[in-house]
Amino acid sequence: MTVRPSSTMEEPAGAAEHLPDPTPAVSICIPVYQGAAFVGRAVHSALAQTFEDVEIVVRDNGSTDGTSDVVREFTDPRIRLERSDDTVPLPENWNRAVALCRAPLVKVVCADDVLAPDCLARQVPAMDDPDIALSAGRIDMLDEDGRVIVGNCGVRGLVGTHDGQDAVRAIVQHGGNPIGPPISGLFRRSAFDAVGGFDADRVFLMDLDLWARLLDHGRFHGVGETVAGYRISASTVSGQAGREEFRGQRTFTTELADRWDLPRQDVVRGTVGAYTALARRLGLVVVSRWRRQRADPAA
Repeated sequence: MTVRPSSTMEEPAGAAEHLPDPTPAVSICIPVYQGAAFVGRAVHSALAQTFEDVEIVVRDNGSTDGTSDVVREFTDPRIRLERSDDTVPLPENWNRAVALCRAPLVKVVCADDVLAPDCLARQVPAMDDPDIALSAGRIDMLDEDGRVIVGNCGVRGLVGTHDGQDAVRAIVQHGGNPIGPPISGLFRRSAFDAVGGFDADRVFLMDLDLWARLLDHGRFHGVGETVAGYRISASTVSGQAGREEFRGQRTFTTELADRWDLPRQDVVRGTVGAYTALARRLGLVVVSRWRRQRADPAA
């Protein structure tokens, strides 16, 4: 909390200009690379939040397509653009972007995703409970042109507040990611730092792996309403997932069950769920691609 000078105190001329900016309640973090086509929409959705005590941190990972120019068109003082001339691997860019954030609560937004206007208004109140390490809400799955393919997805069976053990068990039983992609989550910066951030060895599972490790530091709260739109595209990390990534998902689920001492039947159930999740993900990519080609045969 910033302590402002009393009205009875004499203040040197110009001193107010050098007072530090108040720490925002939430940092909306947008790590981006070659995102000029979409990043403007992501930033606009961040600015449109009904919960306004935010900063918006955009870290441009050495883009050459004019991504930074798009961000510079916005004049809202809550936006901070950090551009690097060098391009680092995706996990490092995400970790560096979070490291730039000042708020105690952080939301990571991929440049091709969008927030619902009431996203933070729905998620932040749950974080008033210091025992909650992670909140997540449901999402709409969008095609490459931003149209809804499937609405109100995720957080099935996890609405409300749950102990870490229950949330991890839901992950293992699901076989995929029942909590959701990065844009669905809101986490404590202190817990993120404590677990070491995103794991560069789990690029395909970076979000789910982080969610599971955050649950070592507190409980989970699920919001039953849609808080964001997640774009499905063959060019995204999830869209590029293949057999190796699928095997990695199953290995991760088994390791998670062992670490939390969960029953073996949960792993068996999760194996079946993993195939269902894979089929669902591939189906969404196919629908998104078909819609795009139908709208633009030259695409």
